[in-house]
Amino acid sequence: MAPYHTCKYQEIYQTWVLGLFSRGIEEYIPATFCHILMLPCAFLLLLGVPLALFLVYDSWLLIIVCTFILLLCLWLLLRYLWRQYVVTCFRIDLADITKSYLSGCGSCFWVTDHGGRWVRMVGALPVKDSPVGRKQLQFFHLSVALKHGGEEIAKTLVRTVLQFAQDKGHSEVVLQTGMLQCRALALY
Repeated sequence: MAPYHTCKYQEIYQTWVLGLFSRGIEEYIPATFCHILMLPCAFLLLLGVPLALFLVYDSWLLIIVCTFILLLCLWLLLRYLWRQYVVTCFRIDLADITKSYLSGCGSCFWVTDHGGRWVRMVGALPVKDSPVGRKQLQFFHLSVALKHGGEEIAKTLVRTVLQFAQDKGHSEVVLQTGMLQCRALALY
């Protein structure tokens, strides 16, 4: 098994980093889909529309087709929304990682190589509006390739950021994640 090697980002890694981030975000489509199906309003929509069509047209085939179309539309909508998030990130800070994460003091962006493939990444920036007396560093875009998503592997990248924060004199490290990002929540 090839060792993991973590280093600071360089421009030659950009294609790999963008691909890793994009694939990582797409992993949330199924979780979001399942979560929405559990919401009462989605349940009522998926039950109510086909039932109304059945009452009007008395066709089981129409119910099946309608349910399939509703589920497909929901899946495609979620896929579109997550991809829009990726596009937004590509336009904002991931468009020029060097400028966004490596040009300022107290910020950095790391990538991890495993057997010639970039499998992990994370950025860190100082929080501009930190509370008085607290110097904070914020995680951005922590992403681990699915087949390299072991908790210990991701922890090493988190430790890298924590050590960096300590070396730069930050008193706190903050992050944001969504409730559907179960692997991230378990890690933190």
